[in-house]
Amino acid sequence: MIRISVAAAAAAIAFATPAAAQQAGHGAHHAPAKADSAPAAQGGQGAHAGHGMAAGGANEHMSGWKELDAYHMVMMGAWHPAKESANLTPARAQAGALAKAADAWAASAVPAACDSPATRASVKKVHDGSRAFAQLVEGKGADAAVLAALRELHEQFEVVNRGCKVK
Repeated sequence: MIRISVAAAAAAIAFATPAAAQQAGHGAHHAPAKADSAPAAQGGQGAHAGHGMAAGGANEHMSGWKELDAYHMVMMGAWHPAKESANLTPARAQAGALAKAADAWAASAVPAACDSPATRASVKKVHDGSRAFAQLVEGKGADAAVLAALRELHEQFEVVNRGCKVK
């Protein structure tokens, strides 16, 4: 089982190449990287290369809301392998971390630049969905159910991620 902490994921993306920084990060949303598809835990840039990571770890798609960005890091490690190759091992391994990151995010103050009833409602949906996803995984949910739940959770996350840029 592969386990990647938020800190390990952040360290791994700090070594992203300048070529990765030039990719269209969110074009058709999270376009997969062609040059290096090895997971970050195996020395590649993996899913993070499609997120506009620049050398030194800067990310043009980070929102500036610390807890949202931390959740995003865990979500990337879970979502991209599932989306790109139906590999649910990272998603299953990160389900608890996703729920924990959602707890921290939901407990954080919403930055004024993002604060709206819709944002608060979406963060609550992501929080509740992350907790339910962790329970599904813990209960050994079937692959199809895990993938469907993760897809829905990712889409709900993107509602906030697209609409909240603090910096």
